[in-house]
Amino acid sequence: MNTSLSNPPRSVTRRSLWNLSLAQRRYLLAAGLLLPVVLLRLFTTLYPFLQTTFLSTQKYNPAFPPQSYVGFGNFERLFNDIVVQQSLLFTIIFVFVSTFFQVVLGLAVAHLLNAPFRLRGLARSLSLIPWAIPMVVAAIGFRWMFDDQFGMIPDILRRVFGLETTWLINPQNARLAVVLVNIWKSTPFVALILLAGMQGISQDQYEAAKVDGATWWQTLRFITIPMLLPIIVSISMYMLVWQLAVFDLPYAMTGGGPGFATTVIAQKIFQEINSLNYGYAAALGVVMVAVVALIGSIGLFIFRRVEVSS
Repeated sequence: MNTSLSNPPRSVTRRSLWNLSLAQRRYLLAAGLLLPVVLLRLFTTLYPFLQTTFLSTQKYNPAFPPQSYVGFGNFERLFNDIVVQQSLLFTIIFVFVSTFFQVVLGLAVAHLLNAPFRLRGLARSLSLIPWAIPMVVAAIGFRWMFDDQFGMIPDILRRVFGLETTWLINPQNARLAVVLVNIWKSTPFVALILLAGMQGISQDQYEAAKVDGATWWQTLRFITIPMLLPIIVSISMYMLVWQLAVFDLPYAMTGGGPGFATTVIAQKIFQEINSLNYGYAAALGVVMVAVVALIGSIGLFIFRRVEVSS
């Protein structure tokens, strides 16, 4: 057998590459450069997801071997677990209420910071301080501020309004406190994104509206909000998905208490992992991925149907 035919020399291979068009060589080079990144992402994303999905069908606790297949047993247990039900309920309340007020207040703050006034640059910088504070630091700080004996917030409410209430001991008040802190923490970030979008709106539209006698509300309703609608949808979906996996704020502020009133799904997964219930924790992780995928799909569906006429 002629080895020269079965193994063509390198010069022939090199010549065949040079026979490709410039566009084909660019595509080939791009594929070669992107291949390591794609493989790395598959290894760090696809493999953990597949492993988590596999573990969700197992009863796996290293302290109590052996590992056994239970099918959908872990998922059936989820729907009968009152802690999971309450955690899921609070997670939904936490995410949707926080996102709604973050967008509304962020739009108001961005509108104020977009107006011309003296020291506007300083005001914009100061408005980012809550967002710049680490979440755990903010959570610990507000835990002291909401303390029933030494906190400044109950003291102010008591002195000004005569309101006697417990914040971090009462389940409903604890939930409200965690949501309020989350709104305070992330509203500046939303305002920053919306402010950047406002600066991209042509001033000619505002001047034309002013000439026509439009009020500030009409200007906001018919110019600002429609032009910012794609950004509003995008930042809303981002905050929804991002806050679904929140862990540090409730954990550092209330520890998930009182009881499990402020426990979120991510904290429940953390607790199950610490208890070495890997199969049950994996089932919770799969449910969270499904919820994130659902919200992301809805957001993408809405975003593709948002049209802005300039």
